[in-house]
Amino acid sequence: MMLLGFIFIISLPGCLFSPLPNVTCMIINLEYVKCTWNEQGIPDYNYTFYSRFGNQSPYTECPEYLRKGVHTVGCKRPYGKGQKFDIFYSKLSCPDCAANNTSEWKQESDLRDRVRLNPPHNLSLAMQSSSELWLYWNISAMSSCVESEVGYRKSTDQKDGNESWGSWTSLVVQTNSFRLHFPSSSNCYAFRVRTRVQANCRESMWSDWSSPVLWGEISQKNITDIGNQFDGTLTMVVSVICSLVVLVLLACLLVQNERLRVILIPIVPNPSKTLEDLIYIHNGNVEEWLNISKDFVEGFKPNFSEPVCPVREYSLVPQASISGSECSLPILMDQSDCLSSSCSTSSSSLPSPPENTQPGLV
Repeated sequence: MMLLGFIFIISLPGCLFSPLPNVTCMIINLEYVKCTWNEQGIPDYNYTFYSRFGNQSPYTECPEYLRKGVHTVGCKRPYGKGQKFDIFYSKLSCPDCAANNTSEWKQESDLRDRVRLNPPHNLSLAMQSSSELWLYWNISAMSSCVESEVGYRKSTDQKDGNESWGSWTSLVVQTNSFRLHFPSSSNCYAFRVRTRVQANCRESMWSDWSSPVLWGEISQKNITDIGNQFDGTLTMVVSVICSLVVLVLLACLLVQNERLRVILIPIVPNPSKTLEDLIYIHNGNVEEWLNISKDFVEGFKPNFSEPVCPVREYSLVPQASISGSECSLPILMDQSDCLSSSCSTSSSSLPSPPENTQPGLV
C-alpha cells in the first residue's frame, strides 16, 4: 500500500513538486522591460506573468508575451522615464499546474544596473582635412545621459593578399563623434562603437558593438577591383557584339555581290571536269565549263559605247587643183575630227607650196 501511494504522489500532474523557473529582467534601450524565464529550457506549461514598479501601483498582467512554439517564455512591458530607480516586483504563476493548488512565485529586482542600450547605428566617416578623420554615429535611446566607447585599429601589413590587423584601441567620449589625428593613407582603419548610460545617471551595462566600418586602402582597392571587373565585362560584351555585326554585314555583302564573293571565296574547279569536256562538250566556253553564272559574266562586260570616227590621211594637192574645187580654203582633217566636211571632195587636200618656199611653211 505504501508503494502504491508513493507512485500515485509522484505521478500527480502539476507543478506542486517542481520548482518554478527563474525570472530574469532587464530594461532595453530605456523603452521597455524584458523578462524571460527560459534559462533552464522551454517550460512545460504556460505561465502567467504580473509585474509593477514600486509598492503603490497594483500588479498588471503582461501585455505582450514572448513565445517559443506554444509556450510562453518571456514578457515585454512598457517602461516609463525614471522608473528604473524603483524596485521592480514580478510574479509568475501557473494556474494550470494543479487543479486545487495554484503555484506562484514572487521576486523583487533592482533594475538600476540592469539597463542595456541598443548598439549605435548609421556610422559614417569623413575626412575634414588632410590630418583629421572624423567618425559620426547615431544613438536611438531617448536620453542625454549617454556615453560612447569608440574602438579602432589599423592594418599592419599584407601577406598573400590578406590584411593583418593590430589590436583594438578604445576611448570613451561624451559626444556622438570621434576625431582621429594624422591617419595613415597607406593603412586601412576599422571603427566600432558601443554605448551605455553615464555614471552620474546610474551607470548601466555596455551595449553590443556596432557593425564595424572601414576606411583606407582596402575599401579603395575593393572599389577599384569592382570597377575594373565591370570595365572588363563591358569591353568583352561590346567586342562580341561588334564581331557579330561585322559578320552579318559581310554575309550580306557576299550574298548580294557575286563578284566580291568570287574574289573572297574563289571557285575551285571540279577535278572531275576534264579538258576534254571543255573542248568537246562546251566548245571552249570556260564560263559554261566552270558553271559560272551569267550575271557574274555580264558584270565584267563594259556597259558603255564610244562613237566611231573616220580616219583620213593628209595629202598634198597642187595649187592648180584647188582653184577648181568648190572650197575656197584648204581643209585640214585629223584623226579626231568627226564633223562632216562641206567640201565635195572625198579626201582632204593641202596646196603644194611654191618652189621657192621652204618645206614645212605654207
